[in-house]
Amino acid sequence: MVRIILFFFIFFYSFNTFSDELSNQEKFYFSFVDLNEDNNISLEEMNKLIKLIFQLVDKNQDGNISEIEILELKNIIELLS
Repeated sequence: MVRIILFFFIFFYSFNTFSDELSNQEKFYFSFVDLNEDNNISLEEMNKLIKLIFQLVDKNQDGNISEIEILELKNIIELLS
């Protein structure tokens, strides 16, 4: 779980670290995570997002993410890039 949080932290800050404002892409991601649209991201909103992503990656819904499921996700991401 901590690794997923670190992933999102790195993901959000990897776009344009030294800019004074968010890019359109960063604003899109922010609004995607800001579920109640209050212009803040709460721990509850992050937890909901993490749970959603976990459910999407855990294709067989066994409560675990296997290497095969990670490889499938990686392939999907590569196809979309």
